[in-house]
Amino acid sequence: MSNLLNIRNLRVHFDTLDGPVEALHSVSLSVKEGEIMGVVGESGCGKSVTSLVTIGLASCDVDEGSITFEGKELIHEVPEVTSKALSAVRAFTSITGVGLIISMLLLFNNPDLGESAIVTSLLVLTVCMFFIFIFDTPSRHHEQFLRSIRGNKISMIFQEPMTALNPLYTVEKQVSEVLKQHGKLDAAESSLGLRIGQALLSPATLLINYIRSDLKGGTQLLGAFMFILLVQQSGNSDAILDLLTYPVALLVDAVVWLLDVLDIIPDKLGLSDNMSAALSLGVIFVAVMLAAYIYSLIHVPEQLDSIFQTLTGVTRRTPQILVWYVVIFILLWIPFGVLMTIIASVGILAIPPIQISGYLGLDPAHTRQVVKILEDVRIPNPEAVVKMYPHELSGGMRQRVMIAMMMACEPKLLIADEPTTALDVTIQAQILSLMKDLRDKEGTAIMMITHDLGVIAETCDAVSVMYAGSVVETGSLEQVLGSPRMPYTIGLLHSIPRIKEEGEVRADLPIIPGQVPDPNTKFDGCRFHPRCPFADDTCRSTPPPMEEVSEGHFASCHHTELTVDLELAEQAFSVTQFLQSEVGVQ
Repeated sequence: MSNLLNIRNLRVHFDTLDGPVEALHSVSLSVKEGEIMGVVGESGCGKSVTSLVTIGLASCDVDEGSITFEGKELIHEVPEVTSKALSAVRAFTSITGVGLIISMLLLFNNPDLGESAIVTSLLVLTVCMFFIFIFDTPSRHHEQFLRSIRGNKISMIFQEPMTALNPLYTVEKQVSEVLKQHGKLDAAESSLGLRIGQALLSPATLLINYIRSDLKGGTQLLGAFMFILLVQQSGNSDAILDLLTYPVALLVDAVVWLLDVLDIIPDKLGLSDNMSAALSLGVIFVAVMLAAYIYSLIHVPEQLDSIFQTLTGVTRRTPQILVWYVVIFILLWIPFGVLMTIIASVGILAIPPIQISGYLGLDPAHTRQVVKILEDVRIPNPEAVVKMYPHELSGGMRQRVMIAMMMACEPKLLIADEPTTALDVTIQAQILSLMKDLRDKEGTAIMMITHDLGVIAETCDAVSVMYAGSVVETGSLEQVLGSPRMPYTIGLLHSIPRIKEEGEVRADLPIIPGQVPDPNTKFDGCRFHPRCPFADDTCRSTPPPMEEVSEGHFASCHHTELTVDLELAEQAFSVTQFLQSEVGVQ
């Protein structure tokens, strides 16, 4: 199989306040057609940066190297002369813009001089913009090329689905957007005229669907509206308002009477008005609570209990009853002409957005296409899922939707950046099985980025191990995991927790001593030498070459002959760990 993706000697850096930080150091790896290439390493080793640089989304500067996809270069190198010229022209453009503003102010003081300055500034700005357009044309064309392959021939599954899913759009909208962007949408089923007609009728359709879905609530709404219109037209609104306010007046009179009765106690105690009101309300509250407590203790007849249950049901509906009461009261209190003006204004403001939303809605053919894509990634009940928003989905379902979006255009290369992170074990197994099936069915090559060696062993055909911004070992799955030759790879495998055998003494969890070096740390030799049990002066002073230890198996180490015996190499890590722990204790 030929190489689909080739990364050669890639070096990139990030500009920081403390100076440039080199993130990748001569990274080289390749992905063959239909192959699952695993990229494994500790956090911060440069796995995600490599993937982002590949698709042109990294915010770093490329210092050196090449990335080719299907033989086409993905990195656009701007000549140093052109870059300096563009910087100078852009700086001069900014200065000319400030001069244009000053010229406009000068126009009020000296019109003749101001006009000349404005014309000169506009002429200089035009020339500068023309030069920027000419010099920047190759970069624009390259960006258009990257846009044409991103999501189309190369797709990426991000570690956290919500970083790529828009919480404001449904699943069908987001999946169809990918298809539309790359011209992969099926032909629309509805004509333009039919869609416009459906959009114009969408407010009425929305109302009818609401009444059908909630017949009781819709009937109440229509009944209340018809009641308001009939009362307003008949001229009996004042009589109805008096009837509505009568219970409130009775309640107010009852409260006033009760407060007058209770006012006898505060007068005898010599309390102030505020204390009197507080005591009265407290007595009412205690009386209600005491009555409820007595009811909970005594046995009441069945008939009386049913009455209490009815009152309880009414009490639960009190907020809804109060809302209807206030709404009807306000609508009857407002003059009929003002009420119609409000209704017309609301209709003018609300109906056009509903119609526009209906026109922009998905065509039935496009919805069916999205449903089919969701079925391909084994999403249960896809007809319902397409109408959901991302926050309504579980973590595993969001990841499946992400895979559906990325596979919608049938890409040739899928970059999966830790797709199973934060998922439980069963969902992880389902996602990995799904990706392998998609590879087998569609022939899509996959670059699997992870720090989980179990995921690598389960899914990958080949493996590249990264450490501190460099690829330190690469080869087939059997070569790298079965007979590793780079001490770092051996340390990773040695650190995997194992279930002890029956009767075996439980040992400490093996680790790789030390920490991953800071990106700013400069090394003359091997970057792994501070943590390596085999390190010597050669390792500290000379960078190790990437040498072929067997056919197709490469390792970056000066002492690959010391790692032939895997068991002895693992024991070397155990001894190093023991010695470091002893030093730490002392």
